[in-house]
Amino acid sequence: MKFVDDFESFLRTEVNLNQTRLDRLQNSVNAIENFLAGQATFAPLFLDMIPAGSWAYRTIIKPVGEFDEFDGDVLLYVKENTDWQPKDYIEQLYAAFRGSDTYKAKAQKKTRCVRIDYAGDFHVDVVPYLERFGSHYITNRLEPEDEGRFEASDPEAFSAWIDERQRASNGSFVKAVRLLKYLRDYKNSFSCKSIILTTLLGNELNPVIAELQPDNYKDVPTTLNTLLQALAKSLPETMPAVMDPAGTGDNFTDRYKDDWTYPNFRERIISYADKVKQAFDKTDREKSIELWQDIFGTSFKPGALTKSASLAPFSAGVPWSGESFIDQAPYGFPIRLDPAARLHVTGRCTGLRVGNVTRRNGFRTFELARSGNRVPKNRSLQFTARLENLAGPYRVFWKVRNGGQEAAELKALRGEISESTNGSMLRTESTSYKGTHYVDCYIVKDGVVVARNRQTVIVT
Repeated sequence: MKFVDDFESFLRTEVNLNQTRLDRLQNSVNAIENFLAGQATFAPLFLDMIPAGSWAYRTIIKPVGEFDEFDGDVLLYVKENTDWQPKDYIEQLYAAFRGSDTYKAKAQKKTRCVRIDYAGDFHVDVVPYLERFGSHYITNRLEPEDEGRFEASDPEAFSAWIDERQRASNGSFVKAVRLLKYLRDYKNSFSCKSIILTTLLGNELNPVIAELQPDNYKDVPTTLNTLLQALAKSLPETMPAVMDPAGTGDNFTDRYKDDWTYPNFRERIISYADKVKQAFDKTDREKSIELWQDIFGTSFKPGALTKSASLAPFSAGVPWSGESFIDQAPYGFPIRLDPAARLHVTGRCTGLRVGNVTRRNGFRTFELARSGNRVPKNRSLQFTARLENLAGPYRVFWKVRNGGQEAAELKALRGEISESTNGSMLRTESTSYKGTHYVDCYIVKDGVVVARNRQTVIVT
């Protein structure tokens, strides 16, 4: 059995990093950003701070072990200093933190970053990140010893790659990754860097095929089963090259092979894939629960968890009485998606919103998908819908839905649906409330919804 609602509850109560800790991480990064943007060495170079790693991809999970910490990666996006060697970016960053009363006791110099350690709880890895000759790089201070080296890296493109799979899987890919990371940490029966595990699972999800076979990704347990079965079948007997899907040419295996006991990893993945399939296919409720608990432990408690999860902060994914739906009155358009029609909504931060004025000069614009769909408050956003393989005429509808306690308390959850004037494929909004929100676009042809796509917006 699938226990769809219970897996959502299990994620909220046992797996996902709780909002208090996420807020603490965000506040710490904000403070680091404010410090570096005004620090003498880095102020002339500073461009932005960009979420990266599991924090950006939303695959971050709650620490499982008693003494485990959670962490956040952040890119310090700077202009190139042509007088510096690659290692100097980290050496100078470490010196900047060491010169601060706030950070000097927290700063630790690593190979590719400076770690700010908030002892006993979490740490933030600050990674120098720059553009050279049209490509993006991070820096390695140790190899070679005399000057270090620039390493091709594009975490923003990796975030966009994750976002593409998230959309194609009905929003369940990231949750499936979290469950596998939880299984790894809970069972402690195999080792594998999160970036490799995420990439391997993502490689098994082809967005085009997923759109043609939506039933394989209709909910979290189905997506978990689909991806695990595919991964178990595709793993070769010897350690494979796991290439960066961002297209940098970086081989994650070369970088992390010493932390990857591959033969054991392959054996355990095949075993867990078999266990998940048995639990998924079992029709007897009690026997299925027993099988799922053999995988995820007795903290997975169908029924009890559903009740506790209902106490979670208001989610944009939970309908409310004032919300509209495209297949319900007054619209009532049935949803029969055309597998040939390809619709993609791209959200872009276009400026700083101050009252009715948007400031654009000197402001870095960016695609939301390349920053983990994160954007601060008081920003202007533009959403562009791109449609392929569908001839007109058709109608374009947009839906904006807010989530989070702030919007709920201010009665600003929205959820209205509106038709674009003259079929416009553009929509502008601004960020006002902290929380996770979304913008949907629907294409209606001959009275039927034939294409839809969603852009998630996480306002920090």
